[in-house]
Amino acid sequence: MGLLFAFFTGLVIGSFLNVLIVRIPKGENVAFPPSHCPKCDNPLRWWHNIPLVSWIMLRGKCAYCQSPISKLYPIVELFTGLIFVSVAMKTGLNAHWFVASLIFALLLALSVIDLKYYAVPDSLNFTALILALLLPLFDFGWDWFVGDLENFDTYRHALILSFKNAAIMGLAFFILGQLVKFAIKKDALGEADIIIAATMGALLGFPLVLIAIYIAALLAIVPALFARKHMVPFVPFLALATWIVYIFAPTFRHWWSMLYA
Repeated sequence: MGLLFAFFTGLVIGSFLNVLIVRIPKGENVAFPPSHCPKCDNPLRWWHNIPLVSWIMLRGKCAYCQSPISKLYPIVELFTGLIFVSVAMKTGLNAHWFVASLIFALLLALSVIDLKYYAVPDSLNFTALILALLLPLFDFGWDWFVGDLENFDTYRHALILSFKNAAIMGLAFFILGQLVKFAIKKDALGEADIIIAATMGALLGFPLVLIAIYIAALLAIVPALFARKHMVPFVPFLALATWIVYIFAPTFRHWWSMLYA
């Protein structure tokens, strides 16, 4: 039942992600107007907006004008549901699960936007970073939120480490970007990549974040070779590598300890 709850929670969040993915790059309000068909402009009924189910029942078409509904909508909802389930399998259903899942959901949204528009909205990027910076607090449940100050020093140390890891990774990516720009005379790493790196640092810590960067680079090699002169968005690879390392963190820590024993 717990994993089912996690999955349905993810589907609901995924449905909202679709709104963000469509509207934020266009500079539109995410709340108004209410959901409507982009072709015929008819407002959608509540039963047209049931995550995943509505797309299947409507056979991927608008209920009014029968225009095709993008497959991206159910894919985002399904992947978000799976994200929430995967994190729940690792942490259980608790405060950390919900916040960590939200971070990965935002990374998913950023990845889709980057793939579609070659752009990464600061609003979503900084939200993911802030949640990652504050994630250590949620390791203690909701006690800190309701004013439990008995463990104040523990909370403080956890936050300091989170901010330090984020700062190190953000600075490292900034310096790397400047060096690459000097070498090839064009931008290779943008501001968005620096923020993502800081989020990875806060979320994974060391040495896991280094492993994630390495995996992201490996994942990006083949598309980069095929793309040749075309731009290859790096955010999706950073996001996927972060999820892989987070989920399988004990295995990667074990490999690291064996390598540097």
